[in-house]
Amino acid sequence: MLRLVNVARRSARACGGTTYAAAPALNRDPRLEVAARRHARDMATYDYFDHDSRDGSRFSARITAAGYDWSTAGESIAAGYDSPAAVVRGWLDSPGHCANLMSAAFTEMGLGSATVDGSTYGTYWVQDLAAPR
Repeated sequence: MLRLVNVARRSARACGGTTYAAAPALNRDPRLEVAARRHARDMATYDYFDHDSRDGSRFSARITAAGYDWSTAGESIAAGYDSPAAVVRGWLDSPGHCANLMSAAFTEMGLGSATVDGSTYGTYWVQDLAAPR
């Protein structure tokens, strides 16, 4: 998925009413990946879909708990998509998620996905984006 995200960032695009210039490629960060995977697994296991964890913690707390010292951070979530390409298309079609994906302020990304048969959406996806302090 990192490759798909970086391909999307290569070209300027409109996200809702805002136009974003092409952005530099993101790098994979294993700590962001841990935070994203944990949240995706939690949503799939307990069958909910929200940026907040069941305990009320926000993505910023999850990223910090994974050991990432960030200066700016964001999160995109998706559910029910059957492939990374479909998720990226969905995010690009959503103004807020598109803005996250295209933001040049973010330099690193972690992705998590989890599938639980019988859950409402099947597969849950989390993209954590950040820049280090």
